[in-house]
Amino acid sequence: MATFEMQGKEYELKLNFESVKYLNKVVEGGSLGLIGKAMMGDLEVFSHIVHAGLFHHGKNFSFKEVETEIEQAIANETLDGQDVFAICNEVVTDSFFYKKQVNKLLADNPEAFEALNKLKS
Repeated sequence: MATFEMQGKEYELKLNFESVKYLNKVVEGGSLGLIGKAMMGDLEVFSHIVHAGLFHHGKNFSFKEVETEIEQAIANETLDGQDVFAICNEVVTDSFFYKKQVNKLLADNPEAFEALNKLKS
């Protein structure tokens, strides 16, 4: 379960229908573009993934609030590139909604599958 701290409280990041619709508009290429960016641990998309992952809490955190928390966590050295990669992949590529697409994409490339799993651990 991926989590992220907002305003001093830790929240579980989970995708719901609203989250998926939001993320589908954020990245060019829709779900396949999002999966690719998540697999790379893209920092810009990470902000959107965290934001979308918080929707299910109903707290209505703004995107700017999320970015501010991320910026602060990086400045405080409590969030690094590996954390970004792990959270992106746990929230998106390991999610129920995207998992089958990810598995199909990686099925033709066992080396990529192995590399992704190695980076996740």
